[in-house]
Amino acid sequence: MSENEGNMDAVHSYDSEILTAGAMQKTINSSGAGELPIQMFKFKQQYPSLFNKYFKCCGWDVNNVNNKYIAYYNGMTGSKLKQFLREGYSVDNYTKVVPNKAVAIFAEAVIIEEYQDLQIEDFIDRLNNKALVKKPKGYNHQISKYVKSNLGKATVLDHDVNRPGNVAEDFAEALNYFYKVHSNINKDPNTWGEKHEIYEREIIEYYGNHRRGTDMVNRFKKLKRKP
Repeated sequence: MSENEGNMDAVHSYDSEILTAGAMQKTINSSGAGELPIQMFKFKQQYPSLFNKYFKCCGWDVNNVNNKYIAYYNGMTGSKLKQFLREGYSVDNYTKVVPNKAVAIFAEAVIIEEYQDLQIEDFIDRLNNKALVKKPKGYNHQISKYVKSNLGKATVLDHDVNRPGNVAEDFAEALNYFYKVHSNINKDPNTWGEKHEIYEREIIEYYGNHRRGTDMVNRFKKLKRKP
């Protein structure tokens, strides 16, 4: 599902966040914290020499400040860093190539093999330990009990990356619809047996097209085109 987010080396700085990077489009938020600094810190801990080579020696660093991981570029963070990264960019030079050393350094760093491995590990961790363990609102079973297919898992993860606060409620809406149409089906997914695949497909079809978020219908279409 990373195609719905960005390439491994996708890096930009043009929305409300300071910087967005990687396949999961993790961000450095306006205060310098966020999921991207957490990922940077993991990389710093696991590969200190590579972190020094690709990040620290080039101006980027991350530190634990009051139990928050904060990213810095040449000592700058927060609004000052956000402003610095966007200097020289305007409507007049839209679509033109404008050199940006700080962003270029980041794009080079996140594409090295070890950082790509970390990105993949984060996808797997988020799927198994955040997205699938959520319980649909009003239901007793985790989403993992309903979702077994690759498409189902990708659809839930795609939503969790973009609108994590909506996943449990929106998946519950899909279940509500399913059970309204099929009132005779047991609400315990563990009892579905050989019918599980059929039931899941119908639930995911509704969920994928009714999830709250940006461009969710088209995102779901892209996921369904995957083998």
